[in-house]
Amino acid sequence: MRKKLFVAGACMLLAFQSCNNNDELSGQDHSTITKTETTNQSSVSRVTSDSQSLSGYVSNQIATQTEIKNLLDNETNVDYSAIQAGLQNIQTIEELELLYKNANVVRAEELVSLYEELNSNTEIFINSNRDFYANYSEEDRLRLLSAEIDSQLSYNDSETFARTNCHANFVKASKRCMKKFAMEVGLAAIGGIFTGGTTAVIGSGIATVNMIMCNADADEDYHDCVHEGGQP
Repeated sequence: MRKKLFVAGACMLLAFQSCNNNDELSGQDHSTITKTETTNQSSVSRVTSDSQSLSGYVSNQIATQTEIKNLLDNETNVDYSAIQAGLQNIQTIEELELLYKNANVVRAEELVSLYEELNSNTEIFINSNRDFYANYSEEDRLRLLSAEIDSQLSYNDSETFARTNCHANFVKASKRCMKKFAMEVGLAAIGGIFTGGTTAVIGSGIATVNMIMCNADADEDYHDCVHEGGQP
């Protein structure tokens, strides 16, 4: 079931990435736009100028992603199925926060604020790196981003462990989940087009659900490994 939710979430993320943000913003009321702008200003104040470099950008993104994961790890009884089903119908930040609250996320506003911080990091990076987009193809930019994420997470996809080494395989799987999260929220940085607004926040929400489901699978695999006699 979790793997089905993960696949569905990935499809939703791709759909949101293709949305036109101008159309979306034209449908927001003034209060929504004002709240979003205010929150973005607060988020930007917490972002270091190092987001201008690729290494700094990735470092800031991973730090914020870790905050998101820790926040949700400390929540109880979150209904991720309800969140995933509802994301496709969200049109405003307020609706997103309400969706989270109805799904038992207590710190919903803080979670959305962290999504906006991810987007602020991306905006800073894009606006500061014209040469990055002028000198490298999209394929090269994807490769560079992936390599930087791997380096900072100490993740090596080709590294293998014995099936009975439950802990090592769990650690690798957890890093893979965080890398996928980083790559999904970094899609805008690869394309060099910052959409912002509710679409970008919802995209981060979808990526978060994918990360949670990925980690749930890793945790289940770990417990299955231990149950079958592997090394914890």
